Amino acid sequence: MKKRFYKLNNIWYIDLPEFLDQGLGTLANLMMVDGADTFLDFLSNNGSEVWVTFSNQQFHDAKYTLVAEKFGKNQSLLSFLGHAPVQYGRYYTVPEFNNHRLWLCPVTEYVFGGGYPDVIWVG
Repeated sequence: MKKRFYKLNNIWYIDLPEFLDQGLGTLANLMMVDGADTFLDFLSNNGSEVWVTFSNQQFHDAKYTLVAEKFGKNQSLLSFLGHAPVQYGRYYTVPEFNNHRLWLCPVTEYVFGGGYPDVIWVG
């Protein structure tokens, strides 16, 4: 799938109007923080918008893999940034990006139609 990510007031968000329209959360649920923002800065060449192709299945043009680690969250960071309250999230590392570590919130489960994938391929 291909999704748009955009930066608003120096915070990255995934563009998921259907999530908002279904009343599943607010814009604060769609924040990309705790390393995900750094990865999007890289993918966008420090821009303010980027379209990212990703899948839980390997595909031909995939350049990066997000490899699942542990479940958890940095509550103090989430509170500081104003992220919507969540019970958990999952950390991933990106081997092709110096083992960069990033966190994805439970909206990931919505995007993938269930749980967190063990690997997410990114083009």
